[in-house]
Amino acid sequence: MREKKAFINKLFRESSRDYKVFFGDNTYVSIGLSEEAIESTIKRTMLAACIPQHLVYAYKKTGIIVNEDGYRNMSREDRAEYDRAIDEYFEMEKKQKSTQ
Repeated sequence: MREKKAFINKLFRESSRDYKVFFGDNTYVSIGLSEEAIESTIKRTMLAACIPQHLVYAYKKTGIIVNEDGYRNMSREDRAEYDRAIDEYFEMEKKQKSTQ
């Protein structure tokens, strides 16, 4: 609830899934970012946080970032898509190692 109130105080409106905005706690100006800029920022942040490469790859393929609890609560379809992306990563890694 506090985050919602802070969003409204900064942007004078409620948030929407159709409008992507990033802003820091000390900024008073919103910055609209392209989908590519958002994805690039998320990927760099994941790598800086030492997130395992297979999870970064799964995010890139599916757009899904989850923790263990979130994974358990995913729909069957989303979990299958996420698992396929992880399997694909390890298969690519295996092929790469066999060609070295």
